[in-house]
Amino acid sequence: MTNQNKEPDAFFDHFSRGDKPTKTGMRLVKALARKIFRYTQIDSGGSILEIGPGRGDFADICLEKGLEYYAVEPNEQMAAALEKRGANVIRAMVPPLPAIDKKFDAVVMLAVMEHMNSMQDALQISQQIKEVLKPQGKFVICSPDYLNWRQNFFNCDFSHNYVTTRRRLKQLLINAGFENIKSCHLSGPFSGFVCFMVTAIVSRLPFGLLNAMFADSKLCYKLYKMQLTFLRKVLILGEKPV
Repeated sequence: MTNQNKEPDAFFDHFSRGDKPTKTGMRLVKALARKIFRYTQIDSGGSILEIGPGRGDFADICLEKGLEYYAVEPNEQMAAALEKRGANVIRAMVPPLPAIDKKFDAVVMLAVMEHMNSMQDALQISQQIKEVLKPQGKFVICSPDYLNWRQNFFNCDFSHNYVTTRRRLKQLLINAGFENIKSCHLSGPFSGFVCFMVTAIVSRLPFGLLNAMFADSKLCYKLYKMQLTFLRKVLILGEKPV
């Protein structure tokens, strides 16, 4: 599909080009994507829309499982890579959600909601997502838990704007009209008690400070990225009413 405007071509280039993951990081991200897929509980043959798929770790799982997979992605390089793997890609930035003449069993936003510019944008996109879901369709969000990330929430990415926590995301889904909301916390692929133990330790590591002090050090940069991988995330799901 063609671009809706020219701006998305260069959007998030620091992620698509300059922020290449390590092999260990890739394994952890894929393990997290598999955990989120299981949490979503989409039946075989279902349809799913992912907003902001990035490098496509979650997309790969959906395509492997034979799901009808669509994505909204603003970055031209990442969109083209997804299309080569068989994904249906709409090139656009959100909000607003681009016009899609289709209803889905699930819509997912993984590490995306925190990039909304404001509460109004977060609510707008959530309400628009409800409109493209089938009855009892699921809206799945995975975003950083600001209570654990603190200054890393803003330092790690220039486009982080909307503060996300478990409580705030639940309130967002309620106000957008979703029900049967459930949630959990994740640290990499870990959940439950292990998640809170890991994040309590990881949040106190000095890798962010070392990365700031030694900005040209690849080692400090990789250590900081690993710390970000294990900081606590919120995984939350709401259903569209019948």
